[in-house]
Amino acid sequence: MKKIIIGLSCVLLLTSCITREQADSRLALGCAAAVELFLDDNFTIKEIKKKVYSTPTEFGTGFRKVNLFAIESDNWLDIDKEYSCVFAEEFGFLQATHQTSIYQVKVNGKTYGREGDKILGSMEDHLRLEEVVDNAMRH
Repeated sequence: MKKIIIGLSCVLLLTSCITREQADSRLALGCAAAVELFLDDNFTIKEIKKKVYSTPTEFGTGFRKVNLFAIESDNWLDIDKEYSCVFAEEFGFLQATHQTSIYQVKVNGKTYGREGDKILGSMEDHLRLEEVVDNAMRH
């Protein structure tokens, strides 16, 4: 009986692991949602052409950066743009869980989120940013 329980526990842990690719995919969804929150009126992300993931050193350990190369559009004008998001992230034991929070997003020359202990932008923007990103990454 003990061997069965151990075996089932191992299978459960192995099937519930979150891969780096799965985590990055969630981060890209959160980043796109964060970017759209701060785009100029009537503009949206029409297409994401490329996603680049990295581990930035300037923030310390536990951070992941997502650069989105996209087409921003208002249905009249299409513009190639690059956006970046930095997330604080943590994997649980054996990568069974993945917890993230948006740290910073750069859109059209402006930075929102946090820098150290400071909030960049208004408190309202920051709260909306966290809510939008959390909702996007849940799906």
